[in-house]
Amino acid sequence: MTKFILKVKGMHCAACSTLIDKFVGRQEGVYAIKTNYGAEKTAIEFDERKISLEKVDELLHKLGYDLVRPDEQGATVEEEEQKETERVSQARRRVIAAFVLAGPIIVYYMLIHMLNLKHVHALYGIDLNYLYWILSTPIQFVIAWPFYRNSFTAIRVGSANMDVLVVLGTTAAYLYSAVGFLFFNIDHPFWESSAALLSFILLGRYIEMRAKGRASAAIKELLKLEAKEAHVIRNGAEVTVPIDQIQKGETVVVRPGEKIPVDGVILEGHTHIDEKVVTGESMPVGKGAGEEVIGATVNIEGLIRFRATKVGKETLLSQIIQMVEEAQASRAPIQNLVDKISEYFVPAVVILSLVTFGVWYFVFAFPFRAGLLRMIALLVISCPCAMGLATPTALIVGIGRAAKFGIILKGGEALEKTYRITAVAFDKTGTLTVGKPAVTDVVVLGAVPEYEALAAVGAVEVGSEHPLARAIVEHTRAAGSLLPDVKDFEAMAGLGVRGTVDGRRVVIGNKACMDTFGIPVALYASAAEKLQSQAKTVVYAAIDRAPVALLALADTLKPSAVEAIRELKKMQKEIVMITGDNPKTAAAIAASLGIDRVLAEVLPQQKANVIKRLQEEGARVAMVGDGINDSPALAQADVGIAVGSGTDIAVQTGQVVLVKDDLRDVVTAMQLSRKTIWKVWQNLFWAFIYNVLAIPIAGGALYPNYAFIHPILAYLPSGFTLRPEIAGFAMAFSSVSVVTNSLLLRRYVPLMEKVKRLPI
Repeated sequence: MTKFILKVKGMHCAACSTLIDKFVGRQEGVYAIKTNYGAEKTAIEFDERKISLEKVDELLHKLGYDLVRPDEQGATVEEEEQKETERVSQARRRVIAAFVLAGPIIVYYMLIHMLNLKHVHALYGIDLNYLYWILSTPIQFVIAWPFYRNSFTAIRVGSANMDVLVVLGTTAAYLYSAVGFLFFNIDHPFWESSAALLSFILLGRYIEMRAKGRASAAIKELLKLEAKEAHVIRNGAEVTVPIDQIQKGETVVVRPGEKIPVDGVILEGHTHIDEKVVTGESMPVGKGAGEEVIGATVNIEGLIRFRATKVGKETLLSQIIQMVEEAQASRAPIQNLVDKISEYFVPAVVILSLVTFGVWYFVFAFPFRAGLLRMIALLVISCPCAMGLATPTALIVGIGRAAKFGIILKGGEALEKTYRITAVAFDKTGTLTVGKPAVTDVVVLGAVPEYEALAAVGAVEVGSEHPLARAIVEHTRAAGSLLPDVKDFEAMAGLGVRGTVDGRRVVIGNKACMDTFGIPVALYASAAEKLQSQAKTVVYAAIDRAPVALLALADTLKPSAVEAIRELKKMQKEIVMITGDNPKTAAAIAASLGIDRVLAEVLPQQKANVIKRLQEEGARVAMVGDGINDSPALAQADVGIAVGSGTDIAVQTGQVVLVKDDLRDVVTAMQLSRKTIWKVWQNLFWAFIYNVLAIPIAGGALYPNYAFIHPILAYLPSGFTLRPEIAGFAMAFSSVSVVTNSLLLRRYVPLMEKVKRLPI
């Protein structure tokens, strides 16, 4: 079994990914395929004994797409970003050109119908219909050419999608207008129907492209995290080499402030490493000989030498990239449904239109023109204008409304899935908590007053770059302490700091630090243990070898966390906390929030598997996180929700981004998505009902004697028929009703937003 994640060029809409999955997926030897048109990648699993990569390439080329082989994916991040920008710009130019050309036609015919005006056939002796014909032609056959191209491809491989419907309906309207105007002298060619329909659908696809065009940005940002160079010992000398030239087993040297290039095991030295970029934990981790280091993390203090154990694709960062790529391949559920219906709807409409012509011309012996008009009227009124606008208009309004509340929804898929969520998994650090330590307790141990002890401690900690030190300094300054000058400052890796303040020797650090200098702290062990049981980090302070204070630090909860959890529970959502922290700390945080299910000591590469297990239990899972370690889980989840204060990678990977870093917006996103999707279903219902009712009428079921269909129809006025131009207007009216229903979302205020506005 072989599995590849391959880049596919030439996809222009979500229907392309559907077509690829359907056509390639039914080939012998292909076990699974998921194509992500936004990222332009397909994840394919196949048996090389039955089908080769070359054959897959051939199949994609047959569909009109180009496969980029693994050995050909050498473009830089900058080059890929430039290509993506150009594709979005091209789509925008198509939309602008379409509306510039269609605008005069649409306005003209809208005024005629809305104000009941007569047609102005000529202006300065020029027949205006010629002008509108000229304007509509490039929209139909040049700007909208991708619809034709995709339709031809779909039909060639025995498939049908929305593009086929669009092409059938708009082409019928265009050709009827052209033929009728030239040969039958009709007063009202309805070029506006095809021009308007194509313009609005192009607009919807452009917005969709913009929303999904950044799907691969997560991968790009992950790649940017890698160190570019590394210091390696070769032949007894230190040399600098590119990261891709590091070999397994080589000794790598990393100085303070540098990135660790690859995964390995420390041989010499002791340091603290900032692993937040990978683990999400705010506290730097002390590392010594024999302990593992992770690529892309930062060495804070101390020079270390380590043996490279994982290089290239084997590193943790590379594995995370792989998992994100695989999990990101997704498709919008509702659009799949519409495409599936369209697959049967298209041939049904074509057959029905031919039958209509045959009945009118051969059975009832009406003139050829009458049969042709009925056939064209049926095709025109069957044009999926309302169906094509039902989903994108509601999604566009819903996405815009979400932005109003500080919630970024990346495309319709996020909205389509969020309202179905049954379980919400939260990362701890940086998500439920602030993500940085703060002093929570100060216990005075000796005769030195608290303000004096804090001043001495804060003065010494100013010289340290350690996050705990910065938290202590912030606390002392907030307490109003004036920090005196420090002499003989020294940072002791893994222990703490010391210095001289006003002639007195000040030592600050952990218990090991106190033991090293023979400072007695045994009497305060119970107080320290009590604080540690509350998931707090304990720091001792001593002046002239006498303990003066005990400081407790912890990552504090976000103010919005408690309320968000409470509201989610009211909505019957299962709440899960996933963290790499120890069980004691995790349990303490969960208890304060009212979270019942806690999964602690979960490694970064395991978080996505935890989400998978929850999904296998039958849950539809939303993952809320902020760090790189969360990105695979964010991508694996049915909906990934990234907090705005998190890393760029998490923000890019998540389908929902909380700009205001307010966890209550998780609730708002769910409430808004439910309302929006309800609008989508309303739109689709009315669109389909419109077709069910209008198609028979367009086919002439009510003309001239329709009692044979059903006796009750005999009471209707005789001679009723539906001309193509009226069918075009009816089609336009159905679209107006769908858009109007979608626009009602602009007035919707989610319940959570109303709760926020209540006075405290």
